[in-house]
Formats: sequence, structure tokens, C-alpha cells
Amino acid sequence: MKVLLVNGSPHKENCTYTALAEVAKTLNEEGIETEIFWIENKPIGGCIACNSCRKNGKCVFDDVVNKFVEKAKDVDAFVFGTPVHYAGASRKFDRFYG
Repeated sequence: MKVLLVNGSPHKENCTYTALAEVAKTLNEEGIETEIFWIENKPIGGCIACNSCRKNGKCVFDDVVNKFVEKAKDVDAFVFGTPVHYAGASRKFDRFYG
């Protein structure tokens, strides 16, 4: 089994990363393979419903979402980690599960 832990923080190795690393450590101790994937700190555009992903297997916007989709093909589960800014989760995840 493999789990992809997704770091939604704009900071690659800060508090959210630390929390995900602890989860990964526990999963690894149980024999579960893990990888932490940082979604970077570049803007991610929202979905425009062009259906390019359905036709071509990738988003028309060539950003980190396409990298995520490639990684997602080979895993069994996800853990999403996000900081809380101004009482709300990071907006970076909107296109991942919105």
C-alpha cells in the first residue's frame, strides 16, 4: 500500500510538513509506503470546465495539478495537510477536490 501525503502549505518544510512527516513516520512503521508531495507556492487556477482533463488526461493549465494527477495514479490513499489562514483552510486545494 502507498499513501500520498499532500502538503498544501506555501512553505515547503514548515508546520504542515512537520505534521505530515509525523503521519508518514507512523504509516511507515506499519509497513505502508509514503511520499510527501508539496503543491508549491505558485498560483493554481480554478477549473474552467473545459473538459480537457477528460479528453487529454491532463488539465489545460500546465501547473502542479498535472504533477499531482500523475502521482495520484500510483497510490492507494491520500492525506491532505493544509495550514489554517484567517480561520479557513488553504485555498490551494480547491481544484484538487472542489
